[in-house]
Amino acid sequence: MNKDIEEYKKFERRIFILGFGKAFLTTLLIGKLYHLQILNKSKFGKLSETNRVKIKLIYPERGIIFDKIGNEIASNRIDYQISFLKEEKNEIEKNIKKLKKIISISDDELVQFKKSLKRVKLGDFVVVKKNLNWNQLETFEYFSYMFPYFDITKEKVRSYKDNYAFSHVIGYVGFSNNSKKKRKSLDLKVGRTGIEKVYDSVLLGKEGWQKVESNSTGRIVRKLENLDSIPGQNLETNIISEIQKYSYQMLKEKSGSLVLMDCISGGVLSMVSTPSFDINEFSYGVKGETWRKIQADKRNPLLNKSISGLYSPGSTFKLIVSLFILQNKEFKASQKIYCSGSVELGNHKFHCWKRKGHGYVDLNTAIKESCDCYFYSLANEIDIDLLAKFAYQFGIGTSTKVDLPNELNGLMPNQEWKRKNKNDSWHLGETYNAVIGQGFTLSTPLQIAVMTARIASGKKISPKILVNKKFSEHDFQDLNVNSVSLDFVRKSMFEVVNEYKGTAFSSKLKSKKYKMAGKTGTSQVRRISLSERESGVLENKELPYQLRDHSIFAGFAPFDNPRLAICVVMEHEGSGSKVAAPISRDVLDFSLKFLRK
Repeated sequence: MNKDIEEYKKFERRIFILGFGKAFLTTLLIGKLYHLQILNKSKFGKLSETNRVKIKLIYPERGIIFDKIGNEIASNRIDYQISFLKEEKNEIEKNIKKLKKIISISDDELVQFKKSLKRVKLGDFVVVKKNLNWNQLETFEYFSYMFPYFDITKEKVRSYKDNYAFSHVIGYVGFSNNSKKKRKSLDLKVGRTGIEKVYDSVLLGKEGWQKVESNSTGRIVRKLENLDSIPGQNLETNIISEIQKYSYQMLKEKSGSLVLMDCISGGVLSMVSTPSFDINEFSYGVKGETWRKIQADKRNPLLNKSISGLYSPGSTFKLIVSLFILQNKEFKASQKIYCSGSVELGNHKFHCWKRKGHGYVDLNTAIKESCDCYFYSLANEIDIDLLAKFAYQFGIGTSTKVDLPNELNGLMPNQEWKRKNKNDSWHLGETYNAVIGQGFTLSTPLQIAVMTARIASGKKISPKILVNKKFSEHDFQDLNVNSVSLDFVRKSMFEVVNEYKGTAFSSKLKSKKYKMAGKTGTSQVRRISLSERESGVLENKELPYQLRDHSIFAGFAPFDNPRLAICVVMEHEGSGSKVAAPISRDVLDFSLKFLRK
């Protein structure tokens, strides 16, 4: 009996211990559930929401760029893209291999995709493939059940209709590589060159977002709340599309630059630099092969030669020298000097472009026939510091402040510059070179166009790409040059084009209604040796391409009521009268006819 009681007590103790343990575990479990579901409801609710809800960034539509008469020159198009849920990085390799079986994905696209994965950004999706055509879109939609972590997105991307003609002035967009301007939405493209860069903050707009709900496999099942993006502002430029395209056609087979300006407002109606490049391809992401080809091109297609190409202005600079010397009341423009083909200074001989000389010439004839020896004679009386100061007000050797990036200042040398940069004093022989636009003097085509517009108008015209809707003719100050001098030089420029023996006589306008005034120039890129002078200077076509002279022309039209100023610089094409002048004539003929409509 006692034994049974003892066994029963042991059994009761076991029951109690088991019951207590069960109660303890139950209490612990309830406490944990209370901790998770009640005390930490907010925290874990948010974590759950994060696993369920994803964010897709909505990039803003970039502002449209218009030409002067309302044509779109930079707009936007719809682009269908395939995006990947970036948190599923472990699934990348497997899914990309499957995707490549149905849709072509280039190595460049894969490189860009992997770069995007490493970026810190707000959105949960990374673009794998852009620019899907309809066949690719339909194919992906058909097989979409095989790709739970992928989604089709629709974005507005930059599109340029005339992608070669406008490449340098409009520019293109791309991913920012400026570490100082890092932003979480690094897939948002910004202006990299041209107008796109200068006015990027205006064109850009502001991003929006959209929350989407996904299931356990990552597939999007529905769209939730969203914040619409704000589009960028539109811009109106002074560029005229038809003139720009015509100008490009005139230059596209060669290496050079053309700038056409409004002599009244300073608006840049056309700016072309050749060879050009496809800005659409750069905006979408240039291929490695294309990039290597452009880099290897010695003609430098990426350089906007209109504002960053530096050239000796050649005989176009004689216009500045003429105006400068005419400010001297004691100077007599009618006084003649004899040009034999060369002049001597010490033991050095300075040659005229015309080997046998021009005979007796005055200032008017010297401009008309571009006599170097006449200007050498003027050099004896010219202080280079005063000439440099005078040239600055015409835009030579100083920034024009045009609204484009990477403009170079050019160079108008003086004595101080020579001491600082050459550790030497200024020599008279260097003034001889300076007065004919050679030597150290360097200008951009835009600076020469500005110089021409200022001579034509008598005002300090400043170039502008964007339309200034508040413009007034009183915005520009008068030049500090007497009107008699300006009229003299304008008349001489008229004779350059319209009178026999003028260096551009064969390039007068075809229009019977208008007349053009101008000045040819030849920018020498090599030194001609004494032995070559004696045996006969080689013609350009006999020289290697890189040693040939640059062809330059600067002019304005109509002569009696200046409206347009032009500068054409053609690299290694010879004398200004043979190449640059005929191109200028054709562009001015076309432009005047177009503007008359």
